[in-house]
Amino acid sequence: MNLGDVRSVLLNHLASLRDRDGPVGSYRGGRGRRTDLYASLDVALMRTLMGETLVETLSPAERRAWADHINSFQKPNGTFTDVFTHHSQLHGHGMVVGALGALGEPMRYPHTLYAPFADPAEVPAWLEQIDWAAQWSASHLFWGGMHIYSMSAACPREWRTAVFNWLDAHLDRATGWWAKGIPHTDRHQALGGSAHILPIYQHHQRAFPAPERLIDSVLAMQLPDARWLDDPGHYPVSYLELDALYALKFAGETAPGYRAGEIRDAVHRFGRTVESAWTNRRAELLDEHPHILLGLAGTFGLLQQHLSEDYTDDVTWTDIFSDRRLYQTDIATAKSD
Repeated sequence: MNLGDVRSVLLNHLASLRDRDGPVGSYRGGRGRRTDLYASLDVALMRTLMGETLVETLSPAERRAWADHINSFQKPNGTFTDVFTHHSQLHGHGMVVGALGALGEPMRYPHTLYAPFADPAEVPAWLEQIDWAAQWSASHLFWGGMHIYSMSAACPREWRTAVFNWLDAHLDRATGWWAKGIPHTDRHQALGGSAHILPIYQHHQRAFPAPERLIDSVLAMQLPDARWLDDPGHYPVSYLELDALYALKFAGETAPGYRAGEIRDAVHRFGRTVESAWTNRRAELLDEHPHILLGLAGTFGLLQQHLSEDYTDDVTWTDIFSDRRLYQTDIATAKSD
């Protein structure tokens, strides 16, 4: 599949969502819809995933204007308005850090979002209050909170040690899922949650304790139609599938050779499903909010990472979890505490 063609379609579509009467970085949530914070963030992230380095392709004035637009949603207490439906302030924070870091620009106001867990002594209690039974959404708190904080130069080593010690102790070594002893509310929760936690292991080069069992669990979850999401009528490509591709890539690199042929086959079969959706349901996909398209771009990026000979482009695509350019906490929070 030629991802260069996909990239061209997506970039043209994003350009059509640009608010021509608004500042640089002002994007609508779809054709005929209003501008919103997440659309601005999603476009910055998507362009980064599709091979663009915004600090090089945009002028300083353009980057500053885009950041000013993002920061227009920030309140003096450091929180953001217009956070995407059903998402938390910490998820919004992670998205803002990703976009502003890619733009090389800081937030306008300081924030105190890390305060509840920044003391190493508070780490266990904060992690224990996560809803591990329904962790697909609850893990957004970890991703946009603890993970983003861990990437800051202000984060002490003993804090990261405390986090990893808790995660290692509460990982179910038989399945590769969190959290040991807590039943999940449905079949999707462990995978959706793990994808928001595994990147802290990757970015800090911490050994993940059970990569083989994680591979076993993710492969066992794949449905006969090659998807991982068991929810008929949902988006033709979902974030849960991006999560599965990322988990298989991360664990496969941690345990090279383990069930490698089966991983390749699983990804290949799902890739055919994505190609079919792109060919036959493209209009439906492009009618979604850019936040859904961000997941699609990351899915194509992971397909390229798994099967580079099958998903080709002149540029290298990435994904929202592995790309460290989206975790530049010190740049994005330069004016924060």
